[in-house]
Amino acid sequence: MELTFEASTHTYRLNGTVVPSVTQVIDDQLADWDGVPPDVLEAARVFGGHVHEACHLLVRDELDWASLDPALVPYVEAARRFLDESGLTVLNAELALASPKLKFAGTLDIRGMWRNAIAVLDWKSTSTLPRTVGPQTAAYDRLYAEQFGGRPAKRYCVQLNPALPNGYKVHLLDNPADWSMFQSALNCWRFKHAN
Repeated sequence: MELTFEASTHTYRLNGTVVPSVTQVIDDQLADWDGVPPDVLEAARVFGGHVHEACHLLVRDELDWASLDPALVPYVEAARRFLDESGLTVLNAELALASPKLKFAGTLDIRGMWRNAIAVLDWKSTSTLPRTVGPQTAAYDRLYAEQFGGRPAKRYCVQLNPALPNGYKVHLLDNPADWSMFQSALNCWRFKHAN
């Protein structure tokens, strides 16, 4: 299996064929941004992307704190606090995965050992937790299991926000319908985008 990712267009190719990403399916089918001005959405997307990249560098111990935009610092400090306080052992970070069977792809934020179990964690730098994070993490967990095997992981979202105590809050994502919700969204995405 050959998986490539073009960051500028957020395009995954599986064995040379473009496949939808977990994020594209969710944004297209499950997210509800009605009433939010496009410029506000884009600014939030860009800011979240910067927080995400800084967190990834933090996990890899490659973050240059001196070059970090001051607006990002409280979010990344919260991520560092979580990593220090949680006892999480990171096994994989920013791991690109694909499903030859279901023909979609995505990149999970963190897979690790936490609370005596394998866990999939997703960073969110939001004031409110998006409802879509359950189906999103379920999709990442299925991608990992299809590629590498293993039992389903515990799924969590680490919400980063300076207004929260310690700057972060951990949310357990245990809705058993999350995977079927993502599958339904993927089927609808395919129907909508069929040639």
